[in-house]
Amino acid sequence: MLFLFQDPLGDDKGLAHLYPQAALFREAGEGYADLLALEGVEREGRLVLRVRLARYPNPLEGPLGFSLATVALWLDTGEGGEEELLPGLRTPSGQGWEAAYRLTGFGGERRTPQGERAPVPAWREGEWVVLDTGLPPGPYGIYGVVGLFDPFAPDYLRPTSPEGSPWTLGAPPGSPPVVDLLAPNPLDQVEAYQKGVLKPLRPKGFTLRRESLWAFALGGVSLFLAFLLRRR
Repeated sequence: MLFLFQDPLGDDKGLAHLYPQAALFREAGEGYADLLALEGVEREGRLVLRVRLARYPNPLEGPLGFSLATVALWLDTGEGGEEELLPGLRTPSGQGWEAAYRLTGFGGERRTPQGERAPVPAWREGEWVVLDTGLPPGPYGIYGVVGLFDPFAPDYLRPTSPEGSPWTLGAPPGSPPVVDLLAPNPLDQVEAYQKGVLKPLRPKGFTLRRESLWAFALGGVSLFLAFLLRRR
């Protein structure tokens, strides 16, 4: 395992968002858009992301075993990048994203800031939904949100409206179309909704690993210099 980010149980309410009232959603109960954890693992030299939701109702018979939630993920892999995540939600200045992913019960998709789209492998591993990023592991900044699945919306996220409706989320004007944000601290989550800025999570192990490599390299240089001096 490269990293594990956990998110509180039962915080899939946005800013007291009202869920759609159509029977499809009411009968599904609660928790199907509640993000519990995001894990990163390395497989065959690629970064694979594992997502854990609280529940997986599947009234639309998605092949991945769920069908009412959409998980959106973004990776900050370099300098600069696109700073808009979704309407009403941005990254901090200078911490934009270069690769984005959508994960639904019907598959995985990779997106670029230029709007290009391509399918990516996605599958289930027990209670985890898994996506192959196709990227090598790295010390990337990671953003994650969960909303309600809408096959006709550009981001597969069901839109909001101030009053709500049978098929839309009831939310304050300008709110992003999501009900849960990857933010281990509940106060950070509330602040993100209020300010429209989501802070990235960054794996700490990569920083330690890079420092270890530097220490190893410096140690090797020291041994080489000592060998040369001894020969003289």
